Amino acid sequence: MHDPLRRPWTEPGRDPQHVYDAQRGDLAALFTLLREYRRELWSVCFALTLDRTRAERLFHETLLRAAKNLRSVPNGAAFLPWLVRLAANGATSSQRRDPALKDPASSDRTALGTELTAEQSRALHAFAGLAGQDRLLFALAAIERLPYSEIGAITRRENNAVIHELAQVRARLAHGEAA
Repeated sequence: MHDPLRRPWTEPGRDPQHVYDAQRGDLAALFTLLREYRRELWSVCFALTLDRTRAERLFHETLLRAAKNLRSVPNGAAFLPWLVRLAANGATSSQRRDPALKDPASSDRTALGTELTAEQSRALHAFAGLAGQDRLLFALAAIERLPYSEIGAITRRENNAVIHELAQVRARLAHGEAA
């Protein structure tokens, strides 16, 4: 199903038909959608949590929420932005329920599977100190390499707001500061 020429973040492709079929009880259509976007969803979940265990929990919770809330997918829209917003909202809810998750020092650095240089450690600490929405913006820009217009469409922000917020995030990261 993966079409390398399609931009899954903004172009719906066959998503609306699969969503429609899944809403009507077709489990194969639902699993097709979820399987199609598992890589992007995992990247976002890890960027939001910076911890393998928490990312796995958020990933699975997002899949469950997607299955339960499928009726709320906008008609004719790309599925991936909706799925990512579910993950971002889930991460924010988790942080509200467990304030310890807001502490960047609580992130398990060993989850990255490698030793970090002092500079990398400072950058990771600064990234961990960002608010969830700032992490999402930065992940969409730096990891997924999306243009501002697509980031704006996904996060439901004006392009100027995306540019301004990303500039602030980059400045904080460059100085090793938390928000």
